Amino acid sequence: MSRVLFVDAQAGLAGDMLVAGLVHAGAELDAVVAEVRALGVTGWNARVERVTRGPYAATRFVVEPDGAAPPDGGQGHDHGHDHGHRHTHGHDHDHDHGGGGKALTIPGPFPGQPARDWATIRALLEGAPLRPRVRARALDTFGRLAAAEARVHGTPVDEVSFHEVGAVDSIVDVVGACAALEELGVERVVCTALPMGQGRVRTEHGLLPIPVPATVEVLRGFPVVPSPWSGELVTPTGAALAAALAEPGPMPAMVVEAVGYGAGTRDPPDHANIVRVVLGRGEAGALAEVVELRAGVDDLPGEAVPPLFEALFAAGALDAWATPSVGKKGRPGLQLGVLCAPEDRDRVGEALLRHSGSFGYRWERMAREVLARHHHPVRTAFGEVRIKVGSRAGAVVHAAAEYEDCAALARAAGRPVAEVMQAALAAWASR
Repeated sequence: MSRVLFVDAQAGLAGDMLVAGLVHAGAELDAVVAEVRALGVTGWNARVERVTRGPYAATRFVVEPDGAAPPDGGQGHDHGHDHGHRHTHGHDHDHDHGGGGKALTIPGPFPGQPARDWATIRALLEGAPLRPRVRARALDTFGRLAAAEARVHGTPVDEVSFHEVGAVDSIVDVVGACAALEELGVERVVCTALPMGQGRVRTEHGLLPIPVPATVEVLRGFPVVPSPWSGELVTPTGAALAAALAEPGPMPAMVVEAVGYGAGTRDPPDHANIVRVVLGRGEAGALAEVVELRAGVDDLPGEAVPPLFEALFAAGALDAWATPSVGKKGRPGLQLGVLCAPEDRDRVGEALLRHSGSFGYRWERMAREVLARHHHPVRTAFGEVRIKVGSRAGAVVHAAAEYEDCAALARAAGRPVAEVMQAALAAWASR
């Protein structure tokens, strides 16, 4: 069984909130901060404080200039991670809405910091002594932010220079979240659909609609839902972390080990401004959500079905099938069905249209649960055969001999495939 994290972001998501939730769930703050300091970025300190949001006792993650004195006896310094970020003050969510590859100069709480572009951030991450998975996850997150900004401004991604990626607290939030996941040993992350707030936010370039352009761009392929609450509920950094690190879906099957509540700065009266993280043990590799595509055809010859399936699987399909049917004009035909991951729908849909002759298809998202799978090789008198093993909660549920292995050995030996399969299963049972 592997470590699974469920991110309940029904109230929204920002980078500092995710770090706070992970620390609340058991990640060691000192270890997280030490990993971020390996980047060599100076001039900041980080701490956590206990706060209340609605009925929840939650944790807030605070990044502030080196040497800053926390007000009110350490009860927090509002540096802008308010989960509805103030674009006029240059914090986690103040990024360049300009273009042409020029960074904005926006006053913020970290004076004297350079305007770091995507190339600089990438070099920092690639050159620092980070743990491999921390580096990979952080690169993916920042890369998605850079690609989103490039699409917004119409510039090549390597020429994008924008304030948010270079902000000290954004760097700490992203690398800190990735480090906290590593501290907790999280292999799989599942996140709810992200809520989109309402209204507009004032920036250096005037009023922008919520969600802001970078958030919309970075969430391509990730499900979002409307929210009745006003303000910016999901920041670009929070959106990028979800898109890079998580599968969208409901809470997966797991044995719950810890729960953490990460707080935003604001404390609105109508809802608890928190993200809840649930840490547990579950099966690795199972997709919590899939997309099913369906199309009906009445002019596809039987010889075209195998190459259609080959194209679908090459595009990322997880499964495909064809069922005989009768169409609206009484013609015999086929009902085609395909399963794929949500992020592969466009590619699989294009393959379905190109190779089936259909003029359209229907699709819908659905939850699924699958057994954790691995292959175990066994030796038989005919040769080696892989046994596909399916398990749930650490217990083996099914075991099956791989047909292609058995068919190849049967042809070589001139024996029936069933005989080779039986020998493989006998070897598995007596292993």
